[in-house]
Amino acid sequence: FCAKKVLETCGPDLEFFNARVDKDLIDRLKLIANEPFQRLSYTEAVEKLSKVVESGEAKFEYEVAWGKELQTEHEKWLTDKMFKKPTIVYNYPADCKAFYMRMNEDGKTVAAMDILCPGIGELVGGSQREERLDMLD
Repeated sequence: FCAKKVLETCGPDLEFFNARVDKDLIDRLKLIANEPFQRLSYTEAVEKLSKVVESGEAKFEYEVAWGKELQTEHEKWLTDKMFKKPTIVYNYPADCKAFYMRMNEDGKTVAAMDILCPGIGELVGGSQREERLDMLD
C-alpha cells in the first residue's frame, strides 16, 4: 500500500532520486507495489543458499548452516540474486530468536518471520508471541 501510494503521489520526487541517487528506485518500488512477495521457510532458505555455495555460484563470509542466523549477505543474495523481489522468510530456529516467540509444533522452530527487500536486506521482523504459560516456565 505505501509503495503504491508513493508511486501515485510523489512522481517528481521519485524522478529526481531515480536520476541522481538510485537509478533503480522506481522499478524497485513498482516491484514492491505490484508483485507478490516470495515466501519460504528458514529451512528452505538455508537449503537454497547451501546449494549456491556448493555449486560455487556464491561465496559468503559467514557460514550458511541450519541453526545459524541468516546474515545480511545471505538475505541480500535471496532478494537481489535469487528471487529479485521482496522475500518473506518464516519459521526460524528457536535458538535464533527470543524466548517469547511461539514454538511451532515441530519443537525446533518458532512462529517468526522477516521481510527482506532487495538492496536492503531485513526491513522488518515479526512473530507470534507465546501465550501458553506452560511453555514460558
